[in-house]
Amino acid sequence: MKINLTLPGWIGLVLLLTISCAANSQTTYTILAEDAAGHWGQADGTGAGNDIVRAAYAAVGDNVVLKIVPYNRCKTYVMNGIALACFGMSWSDELKDKVIFPREPIYSNVATIFIRKRDAQKYRKLTDVQPKSKIGTVLGYEYPQAFTDLVRSDIFVTDDAPSEVSSLKKLAAGRFDFVIANVDDLKSAAYLLKQAEVEDTVQIAFELERSKTFIGFSAARRETAAALHAFDAGMAKIKHNGTLARIQMLWNARRDAE
Repeated sequence: MKINLTLPGWIGLVLLLTISCAANSQTTYTILAEDAAGHWGQADGTGAGNDIVRAAYAAVGDNVVLKIVPYNRCKTYVMNGIALACFGMSWSDELKDKVIFPREPIYSNVATIFIRKRDAQKYRKLTDVQPKSKIGTVLGYEYPQAFTDLVRSDIFVTDDAPSEVSSLKKLAAGRFDFVIANVDDLKSAAYLLKQAEVEDTVQIAFELERSKTFIGFSAARRETAAALHAFDAGMAKIKHNGTLARIQMLWNARRDAE
């Protein structure tokens, strides 16, 4: 059967084929996200970081399926090539040659030492902390090299908890001497203390150093190059078109409303 198409008909056919090809080329990436990262990511799948990752991929026409897991599982799966990517990770020696970071971080944080208020005046810097002090950490979290070196040298004794909120509760109860937590604009010290219900007994002792938090991609996965490129391209787009700023404003407003 012969089909005669006018010029508008040909244009419509070309547009239909273009849309069809674009739909068929759409990629879906499965990415792990932490379940206890404050306003950046929670167990119910909400969070500023989760929104940013979704928006970045959507900006280049791709989809994201987020699986919410404890951070140590998120990190371990990516390091071992079981999962493609994990949000959010900071650089540490153990990630070398195993995890690849994109150009842009999601946010930055400051490693912060917390202590019971009655002891706060004794400590102004890391070297003031007594050897063999028991410090609450979170399983799998990355911390500054200066802190990690002291742990590896057995100067400090660390005890992992499932979250920073849990660690702060144990500090208030006297089970830890200190707690180290990664604090930022959305997951502030005030937010963590309030979540742990220890505002009356625990406070900041001092800050260590600032680091950047990324979505980390497994070096062992064949789709990493494409996923990383798509994320970088998407981040550039949402920075340019204002989507990133709108997500940040939304979550800043939620933080301020609490």
